[in-house]
Amino acid sequence: QVGEPCFLFVMGNAGHKLQHYLERIEEGDDKAIDKLWDALDKDGSGALEGHEAELLYAALVKELQEGWDELPPERQSYFAKTMMKYFVRAKMDPRHEGRVTKNHFKEHLLGILNEEL
Repeated sequence: QVGEPCFLFVMGNAGHKLQHYLERIEEGDDKAIDKLWDALDKDGSGALEGHEAELLYAALVKELQEGWDELPPERQSYFAKTMMKYFVRAKMDPRHEGRVTKNHFKEHLLGILNEEL
């Protein structure tokens, strides 16, 4: 997408490794789940935070985007409907403050209803 950094640029060589594990998981290799976790949890803390979490998000988004056209229509519909609430919240409350001012409401309402690609 325009304005978003290239996945492999952001992730470097780790991008290829993570993508490989995701493909193996999709093929049914349960051991690849642990290997993916180990590749992401660089500090061994047992939690993905900061850059580690961003790598996970980027890998999953890339995987979903690349496979989108092959998904059955009902699965695409499910994802689209699920993502709507997150999209609306991100537009209306981009700082995750749990509040929407009248000015922000007025500024972003039409953009949400008429979002252009």
